[in-house]
Amino acid sequence: MRKNIFTLLLAILTFSSCQLKLNYPPDSENNKNLNSLLTLMIGHNTLYLQDFILNPNEIDSITSSSSKLACKIDSNKMTATLDVSSNMEHFVNLKLWLKGIPYSVPCRKTDKIDYKFTFNPQGKTYKKVQILGQMNDWTASKTPDLKLNEKGIYEVSLNLSPGTYLYQLSLDGNQNSDPTNLNKVDNGYGKFNSILQVAGNNDKFPTLYTDKYGLSSITLSTNKDVNNVFVYWQNFLLPTKYLMVDKGKIMISIPAEAEKLGRSFIRVWASNDFGVSNDMLIPLEKGKVLTDSTEITREDKQAQIIYFALVDRFKDGDKTNDHPMNRPDVNHKVDYWGGDLAGIQQEIDNGYFKKLGVNTLWISPVNQNPIDPWGYYAPMKTKFSGYHGYWPISSSKVDFRFGTNDEFKGLVTDAHKKNMNVLLDYVAHHVHIEHPFYKQHPEWTTPLYLPDGTMNTEKWDEYRLTTWFDTFMPTLDLSNSKVVDMMTDSAMYWLKEFNLDGFRHDATKHITEKFWRELTLKIKKQYNGNKLYQIGETYGSPELISSYLTTGMLDGQFDFNVYDVANTTFAGVGGSNLQQVQTILNSSLYTYGSHNLMGNISGNHDKPRFMAYASGDLKFGEDSKAAGWERNIGITDSTAYDKLFLMHTFNLTIPGIPVIFYGDEIGLTGANDPDCRRMMKFEGWNNRETKLWKEVSKLAHLRSDNPVMIYGDFINIQATKDSWVYARKYFDKEVLVFINNSAKSRTIEVKLPDILKNTDYKSTFNHTFVIKNHSVSIELPAYSADILLSDLTIST
Repeated sequence: MRKNIFTLLLAILTFSSCQLKLNYPPDSENNKNLNSLLTLMIGHNTLYLQDFILNPNEIDSITSSSSKLACKIDSNKMTATLDVSSNMEHFVNLKLWLKGIPYSVPCRKTDKIDYKFTFNPQGKTYKKVQILGQMNDWTASKTPDLKLNEKGIYEVSLNLSPGTYLYQLSLDGNQNSDPTNLNKVDNGYGKFNSILQVAGNNDKFPTLYTDKYGLSSITLSTNKDVNNVFVYWQNFLLPTKYLMVDKGKIMISIPAEAEKLGRSFIRVWASNDFGVSNDMLIPLEKGKVLTDSTEITREDKQAQIIYFALVDRFKDGDKTNDHPMNRPDVNHKVDYWGGDLAGIQQEIDNGYFKKLGVNTLWISPVNQNPIDPWGYYAPMKTKFSGYHGYWPISSSKVDFRFGTNDEFKGLVTDAHKKNMNVLLDYVAHHVHIEHPFYKQHPEWTTPLYLPDGTMNTEKWDEYRLTTWFDTFMPTLDLSNSKVVDMMTDSAMYWLKEFNLDGFRHDATKHITEKFWRELTLKIKKQYNGNKLYQIGETYGSPELISSYLTTGMLDGQFDFNVYDVANTTFAGVGGSNLQQVQTILNSSLYTYGSHNLMGNISGNHDKPRFMAYASGDLKFGEDSKAAGWERNIGITDSTAYDKLFLMHTFNLTIPGIPVIFYGDEIGLTGANDPDCRRMMKFEGWNNRETKLWKEVSKLAHLRSDNPVMIYGDFINIQATKDSWVYARKYFDKEVLVFINNSAKSRTIEVKLPDILKNTDYKSTFNHTFVIKNHSVSIELPAYSADILLSDLTIST
């Protein structure tokens, strides 16, 4: 027995001290961006080679690790055909060969199952029953109508991945929430969306955790036996000689080539008979595991904390460019208020963003908008100005009401000097009818009228690639290569001219994949193979959202599915609870990855402010847009500030990219657009606003100062309807997050999982806690949270 133990220890010591060479080019242009995980459907799949290889014509061949996956390069050399058998392994690896160098693409088999959805009409009969929701992207025609069975129940078979789906029913044309399902959330338009939960085998999948690291080695642990382990350094699958798997441990040797790159990554997946594990993403600094936050730079995408500034409503820094319309047919709420680039520049100079702890600015569109008002809101008899920036009439000029091109260049330059990124909100979907593109080439837009003579406006889902947002906003025909080339060149102009760090993209799902692939290819070619950060806006199913997330398109999108349930849960409206938040978050982590680049938003300029619901001034289920016009939405219940603190705690401690909507750091309120777009204020804060700002700042700095908050494993420990305990773990560093979403003080006590080893923690927000027998007991007031850290940095 002693001899066996000695032999194993000797093998481990020898393994960890031996650094092997791959003999592959570490700085290749095809090795700079991590090839994204693909989910393969049963049957035919198309692989867009340009997503992974800058010049697909250089590909010699494609091979697979599985005999159940047939793959061949198509004659056009731009795509490959992948045919997946139903009995294919859960995880496989593809290799794209270029002159003897194999670039790998990780792939997993779909987890979709057949699910029978039923609706009990409770004795009523209907001529037509349809389901619309995230399972069919809110388009009833994509799913067969429900049929009445012999038991008087309407039913339909759906092919779905396990997870959570929002939906409504159409009963003889009357569309609303499912009257038989009490689980629902407000949809923001005076109605509710029902919640469907589809169970799966995820609890049988293996889970990976970071364990130990050495000078040239990494050890992971797993909670279940695994059949296969796939380890990647950048886009190279490591041969088996780099791995040792034994009794729940996975030992990995870091290849010698990693020392030649400042930043590179080890990625790991494992599989068993039931499915695929969570993904591991371990950053390396010149070949060594990154553990020091000072080594993190603004180029590290996972480390971003984004702040969204709506230019006109942020700060008026230059009164000379104020040009409100001051017209009787334009309500003050939708006129220009004077915010400009000079105002943002002043707050960069004042250190506001640095003190808050954000490191990336997302700035609303700044290109020239119309001089005159457009549109009409009948209840208030008002037209609208283009204060928001989303009605472009120029593709190269900064709107004179916001500043000048030179001011914008200076702003970006100064932000970079302070180690901040700047993302520009780019509008590719449409132009205003006064834009020269439309005047000169109206044929470059989609038809305003459908073949049946009806107007194709606001048909968000049924005609999502052609619908106009309004009659004065022509949708560009981005199936036309000329239009794609024109608009991608326009985007590249803004990147290069102003030295931007990436984009937030408007209306992502209404734009063709052809556009996204062409733009990303141009970015890679411009920046020596590097891909700048791009985040999109898509309301829809996780499947639709993730269809835009590949190495050849976007990095992330805003996770509205998590936001919708978290927003109502922490605000205390709608009947949702923390167990539902946990379920939907788990679904997102599975779909997008445990180290995704999705945006976790505190709020949004197209939705009511969190504070309006949390304070009770905006009633759950009412028309939130009309409410903002008809009455003043204030803050009558100050506990709303505590509830918003919980929302920030959640966003800043889970995987993904935290996104702070301007004003949410102090608790601005407001109903739906335009009331949610009030002016930011920098002085005259009351005590609650000041306290919330300090708490958000502490959370943001905590995340930036501790790699465990950025790259750590996410571990659910215990969730009830109004409390939640979860952890982040990054090797020997651990974080425990406690949330009390209750109106009462309470003691939360949990048994820590064995994977968490530390016994010495300190509190971020100074609450009393006790650790004994590997259990933690903490006293939390109503609507409060705390973060316990093991040997980590807490900014004061």
